[in-house]
Amino acid sequence: MSKLITLNLSYYNQPKSILMTHIDNWKKFTNKKIYSFIIIDDGSTIPITEVLKFEDLSDLDIHIYRVTDDLYCNIAGVRNLGLQECKTEWCLILDMDTVVSPTMAKELETIASQNISNHNVYKFNRIVCNTINHEKNNQIHPAVCLIKKQDYWNIGGCEEDLVGNYGYTDPCFWFRAKNKVSVIEKRNIYLNYYPEGESDINRNTTHNFKIFQTKTKNNNWSNDIIRFNWEKLYLK
Repeated sequence: MSKLITLNLSYYNQPKSILMTHIDNWKKFTNKKIYSFIIIDDGSTIPITEVLKFEDLSDLDIHIYRVTDDLYCNIAGVRNLGLQECKTEWCLILDMDTVVSPTMAKELETIASQNISNHNVYKFNRIVCNTINHEKNNQIHPAVCLIKKQDYWNIGGCEEDLVGNYGYTDPCFWFRAKNKVSVIEKRNIYLNYYPEGESDINRNTTHNFKIFQTKTKNNNWSNDIIRFNWEKLYLK
């Protein structure tokens, strides 16, 4: 059976427990043979291969990469690397705080298999586990999306001029996506959201907001991607 969807997960210093929540759910996918899994370690203090060295991942088609340059908030670069290495038609851009359940995996398979010939991108709702009053509960995630690899690059990928400061990766991407794809919000399909999966970083957006304003005004987007050293890692 050929692969259909890649889950592209960015990892940076989050607790092992939340990483294993992702992996444990992946192992329960009914049709996991159509999935590939990419995890990109964005220069964590403890390399992800050390975190996972005693885990059995043999039943997953999993590929692990590590950024070897110390770049602050390399969100755009990590996503671009994941899409560069993606070998399937569809990719789910995924953050550490959002987990795909086996139920959601079935929904993804249906969407991907029934929308081969269009240029739709799908966003999903969130359910905050054990905290229904959380501000992000029942809110569409701004970044996580199911997108065709070809459409991602037709949009231009993520803007790496933002790397080094926090914020506006998503607004830049969706601004560039206008008139290139149709964004469809699937409010009845839920990501499991875990607040402890968020990175502990400075979230001041002042610098990148100015970049966003300039680029959207002048349409001077950069095509310079993967501006860092990286390597593929293998579990022993």
